[in-house]
Amino acid sequence: MSDGRLLYLNENSRKFAGFNKERSPFVIIGIPMDITSSYRPGSRFAPSSIRESAQYIEFYSIRNDVDMGEIGFNDVGDIILHPSNVEENISRISSVINYFHENGKITISIGGEHTITAGVIKGMKREGLCLVSFDAHLDLRDEYMGYRYDHACVMRRISEYGVKIIEVGTRAVSKEEIEYARQKGIAFFTPQQVRLLGVKETSRRIITSIQECKSLYISVDMDGIDPAYAPGVATPEPDGLDPSTLLDIINLIADKRVIGFDVVEVSPSYDTSGITSVLASRIILEIAATVYKSRSL
Repeated sequence: MSDGRLLYLNENSRKFAGFNKERSPFVIIGIPMDITSSYRPGSRFAPSSIRESAQYIEFYSIRNDVDMGEIGFNDVGDIILHPSNVEENISRISSVINYFHENGKITISIGGEHTITAGVIKGMKREGLCLVSFDAHLDLRDEYMGYRYDHACVMRRISEYGVKIIEVGTRAVSKEEIEYARQKGIAFFTPQQVRLLGVKETSRRIITSIQECKSLYISVDMDGIDPAYAPGVATPEPDGLDPSTLLDIINLIADKRVIGFDVVEVSPSYDTSGITSVLASRIILEIAATVYKSRSL
């Protein structure tokens, strides 16, 4: 891999679940950026923690009847990041993602703070792209604490790229964000709405919203899940989704249009039991199995 876009890619000796299958359709990329975290920092350590946890889970997906042990992952390591320049990091992330995107790979990005998703989306073909984000926050602020590229602004920047956004698990917002969402037609579902509507109706509404999309990207901020299940996150918010609901929705909405997904905002230093990293690794495996099955039908 001599392409200049891989200049900032550093192979990590620790592989996701020990996998290094180069022919796999799934490429694992660690993006340990943790610059704008405003509450509980440490997400830079998440890619290594999640990789480690993944070695101790079963690889068979009962949900999808898919053995991910046979399909595997190609873990290409971590992106080398600037210690303080967020916009430079967005550029580096974009370059690496663009290489694998153009080579037809399904990228699985492990953050790191949610800001990384802006770099990932920037590296993809965005015409007709829709993004479904599971997150406690809308992340639609124009700027936060002096940053325009910030974990609280990531969906605002992606919206400006012309990408259609649907958000699920929303429960921590500002008035500015609500107004922007209404102005731009960004649909969001609170956990209360999901419970009242049920998984099938929520999924049906999302599917209707993404019906015209040419491609689909899924972003999972682990704080979208209730902290009872995922305590080790950067900005925990009570009254969230449970893991089964999140995976049930993804099982229903994901199809062969999915070109990538990410899992972000795990903060291992606050994950004393390690359960958040274990859950994150399981979510990665299950989404990959769902995507693989949808492409095989």
